[in-house]
Amino acid sequence: MVKIVFFDVKPYDKKFLEPLVAELKEPVEVSYLDSKLNKDTVELAKDADIISLFVHDKVEKEMFDKLKCTMIACRSAGFDYVDLTECAARKIKVATVPSYSPSSIAEFAVGLSINLARNLKMAFERSKNADLSLTSKLLGFEMKGKTVGVFGTGRIGKLVCEIFRGFKMNVIAFDVYEDKEWAAQNQVEYVKTKDEVYARSDIISLHAPLTQENVHMIDSKAIEKMKNGVLIVNTGRGGLVDTKALIAGIKSKKIGGAALDVYEKENLSFDHDWFSVEEGIMPDEDLSVLLGFPNVLVTAHQAYFTQEALKEIANVTISNIAEYLQKAKEQPDRSFSLKNAPRV
Repeated sequence: MVKIVFFDVKPYDKKFLEPLVAELKEPVEVSYLDSKLNKDTVELAKDADIISLFVHDKVEKEMFDKLKCTMIACRSAGFDYVDLTECAARKIKVATVPSYSPSSIAEFAVGLSINLARNLKMAFERSKNADLSLTSKLLGFEMKGKTVGVFGTGRIGKLVCEIFRGFKMNVIAFDVYEDKEWAAQNQVEYVKTKDEVYARSDIISLHAPLTQENVHMIDSKAIEKMKNGVLIVNTGRGGLVDTKALIAGIKSKKIGGAALDVYEKENLSFDHDWFSVEEGIMPDEDLSVLLGFPNVLVTAHQAYFTQEALKEIANVTISNIAEYLQKAKEQPDRSFSLKNAPRV
């Protein structure tokens, strides 16, 4: 019997996964674990034929000798937490969920932008303290007529552009793969360089993949080229932003505000309730600094978190597993490819 272990599973995940697992044609033994997979918990996966992972799991090269799995089913579009080179060497098949309700993330990104533009975090905090007065600190700006720069025009980035156009904003975009027909239909202007996005944008929204070229694309040099008071929104990948450079930009007031749904060191701090005594003290000083700024919003990788997205993640994940089980039966040497294998 095939043994499947799902890591980092919350009750809301299990609600969608369990009925679909029951429909698999192959007999399977399934474990749903709240634990995240990493070098300290790898023993929990040692007997699994298939492991299913989420974004806070980590499969590094030194862990593979303790694994017998022949498939890794990622429950995310990203796959940077899996060592694909080692998987290929060991003929371990990897599948992802390339798209799960792009609207969830796009709508969230635009919502964060509105929050920053109208200083809603500060307004909510003042209201909680029964301060219902107006002050110049709450003075915001209209979206209409402003320029938003979007990095990455995949499914999510395109929807973000289209929503921003609904606010009658000027939308510019940068992507190495330009969809000129779509851009013309939606009045989106592709620009040739990142520097042009930095220089022209009132709001910058990040939806690019985390490639070697894109690591810390928002760094001190990029920030120097931006407009004074620029707003930065990241619902893409945490590593796109150099945290220390971001903090410096906020302190100098070059950056007017930032909203982060992803964070380059989120494995250390996200998915924990640091307010609880049991959890102890947050280990990340940079994140503590960001949380203290009145013009910074931090959400814990929440942009995808809708009923529609969870349903789609479960559907595609189990479909990927079913495809693997069928093909592995037909080709035991695992010489086949999977429909949703990572595209690198």
